[in-house]
Amino acid sequence: MTDPNSNTSQSRRLECLARQLEAAEQERANALSLLERARAELARTQSERDRAVSALIGLRKETFFNLARDAERRDGESPMHTVRIGAYASLIATSLGCTPAWSEMLETAAQMHDIGKIGIHDSILSKTGPLTTEEWRIMREHPRIGAAIIGQSEEPLLQLAGEIALTHHEHYNGAGYPRGLCGNDIPLAGRIVGVADFFDALTHDRSYRKALPVDTVLSMIRERRGEQFDPQVVDAFLRISGQIKAARQRIVEQERFSQATAGWDGDWWMLA
Repeated sequence: MTDPNSNTSQSRRLECLARQLEAAEQERANALSLLERARAELARTQSERDRAVSALIGLRKETFFNLARDAERRDGESPMHTVRIGAYASLIATSLGCTPAWSEMLETAAQMHDIGKIGIHDSILSKTGPLTTEEWRIMREHPRIGAAIIGQSEEPLLQLAGEIALTHHEHYNGAGYPRGLCGNDIPLAGRIVGVADFFDALTHDRSYRKALPVDTVLSMIRERRGEQFDPQVVDAFLRISGQIKAARQRIVEQERFSQATAGWDGDWWMLA
């Protein structure tokens, strides 16, 4: 015969266990809800942080571009010089087989190559005659100044820009400046921009000389292959000399348009 009291006790225990299970499930649901809210809050915080960092990086880039443009003006150059250097550098990199992403980043970073000239006195930058030994020593510091201005950064574009600013006057044979690097010790970006800068500087008027014909400058680059310039970079440059000439003409026409619309000084000129 079954004991009624035993059945009642067992039933109560089952009910108690059921309530405990229900409470545990509710606590679990509450904990999951709190976790989801915490994750959502973390995602919002990270998103806000990323936007803030992106805005800060964008501001730094804009500041550096403006400094580079001002440096070129103080040196008697058009701001379009920086645009041309970027375009040529990207074309050379593509000819060398570099990835499209890197070539595109190089186009933007190369436009800051001479930012260090902002730290050189106007009496040297705008001098029409030959520089003295001391003036030349000061002028040769602009790569170090440029790298210092850009500074250390975790942003790949600014890392590349700083590398270019520091090394674009190094020569393949070690006779360049500021550190006398040679061969592949010179970063590829510096070797590329060195050729691009040489071509653009000599094919446009400067305060102390007139521009040379494009074909003359191409011959000069060919002659400096393996000495001032990396042979592979020179070969890549010469392979696309037609594209280089076309890019030069296109940007020169843009400059003429800007001169015809004097007073418009926005950022339209910047290829980024």
